Amino acid sequence: MFFASADRFANAFDFKEVIDQVRIDVSRAHFWDITAVSALDKVVLKFRREGTEVEVIGLNAASATLVDKFAVHDKDGADDLLLGH
Repeated sequence: MFFASADRFANAFDFKEVIDQVRIDVSRAHFWDITAVSALDKVVLKFRREGTEVEVIGLNAASATLVDKFAVHDKDGADDLLLGH
């Protein structure tokens, strides 16, 4: 995923359906830039805002490094961002 596919990724989810849990499997994806990481943040935070527990699985090593460095959904205080999204 990179800036050109980030919107398509974020728009692929149905946030209207009420569900307890969602697992996002990105084992066939590679995160190339901050825009892609931001799209993942947006999806995770939107689901959490709706009360859905979210698990992201399958990050390859390079993508995990990028997500660890730039993502906010997995950091302390991320729930505070729910008010702003």
